[in-house]
Amino acid sequence: MKKLFWIVPVVLFLGACGLGRSDSENASDTADSTKDNGAGPRGKAIVVYYSLTENTKAVAEEIQKQTDSDILRIETVEPYPEVYDDVLTIVQSQREADELPEIVKQEVDLSEYDSIFLGTPIWFGEPALPVEKWLSENELAGKTIYPFFTSGSSSIDESMGRYREILTQATLGEGLGITSSDKSQTASLVEEWLAQ
Repeated sequence: MKKLFWIVPVVLFLGACGLGRSDSENASDTADSTKDNGAGPRGKAIVVYYSLTENTKAVAEEIQKQTDSDILRIETVEPYPEVYDDVLTIVQSQREADELPEIVKQEVDLSEYDSIFLGTPIWFGEPALPVEKWLSENELAGKTIYPFFTSGSSSIDESMGRYREILTQATLGEGLGITSSDKSQTASLVEEWLAQ
């Protein structure tokens, strides 16, 4: 049985960083037809995500629960500020300078996985910079990437376009977008997305 590993959070809103399975998922109904049980139709899968305000974390955990996958949280070495306007200023500056934030190094052997559910908030229409940094540091050739996004109301089109540019060696699955108005329907939206 896989164990859950957590790295102590740098600040409260960033939460924990982990790879493994949650207790609630171990107790879940494994007969559910939507579960991949770690090696189903998508092969062995892992959920990899970055979450600043915990919205993406909630979607990532729902995907983990429904697929029985491992999970890994991307965390920046230097946390973004808690004030949203300050975050926007920093992100805009980083994008203009073509600069990616340093992220916490984590031991995970991606060669064990066939599929990656990749989660990110949408910042200025594109994936969050910590996710782009993670992508730049990992070999994903031959993997199937299933992107999921959270936003206030943004479309996922621009973010999917960005992934098409940078994930040329991987297969890109259909993306899932969860907006603020969709949050209460996350479980059913994830279930529908996984059934495609």
